[in-house]
Amino acid sequence: MNLQATNSLSDKAFTDFFGSETALINETEMKQYGYFLYDKQEVIAFFALFPVDKVSYWLRAFVIKQGAPITLPMMIIQSAEQLTTNYGANQLFIHSKSDAVNDLLSQLGYQQAKHGPSNILEGTWWINNTLIVDKCSTY
Repeated sequence: MNLQATNSLSDKAFTDFFGSETALINETEMKQYGYFLYDKQEVIAFFALFPVDKVSYWLRAFVIKQGAPITLPMMIIQSAEQLTTNYGANQLFIHSKSDAVNDLLSQLGYQQAKHGPSNILEGTWWINNTLIVDKCSTY
């Protein structure tokens, strides 16, 4: 599996993945800060990693195709952690409205935060201040 920044891809690649659902997101921002995760030649997931400040990023969008490996959410979070570290930051925010995601984040060492980089009222903000990632250049 490998990552590809969406800002380096054609509009067609972006539209092929999201289809008509692009109306629900800010397409410009998602292209600027997004990444596709490929399995062989097929895009199986998308996530966006938004800069918050000099030390923090926000894993803001997280879209997985049906039939993807069950370990994919963890792989996306670990990829976001690696990119956050590569960008010189040390904090990653994630917002969750799901018990399953809350459980996963807790198991991965995230702590609940009182607030995050946005004023979203529903759900729970999580932060990881201790990103421990391998210094590898590929995923």
